[in-house]
Amino acid sequence: MDMKSCPVPHAQVAARVVDGAAVIVLADAGEVNVLNPVGTRVWELLDGTRSVEQIAGVIAREYAVSADDASRDVLAFVEELRAAQALTLSERPATSAPTSV
Repeated sequence: MDMKSCPVPHAQVAARVVDGAAVIVLADAGEVNVLNPVGTRVWELLDGTRSVEQIAGVIAREYAVSADDASRDVLAFVEELRAAQALTLSERPATSAPTSV
């Protein structure tokens, strides 16, 4: 995986944002995960139209952190989600445009 990969939630994952926190159900693993605010924002941006690099850019702007820190942290978090089979990756963005950033 690299910064140009475009992550999207796995079809077998159920998720919903409740009171500002993403609740992710990994059915195959029988796990429920509740994300912190930054993790929730990253999850909201995982729509297949944005690359990891673009998501990191949004996080850097919205949370006033350096681009390097945002890139490193978002890449690590997306890798964790991929390892948990919570998302899939594409090398090309989905054809639909994002509705908000």
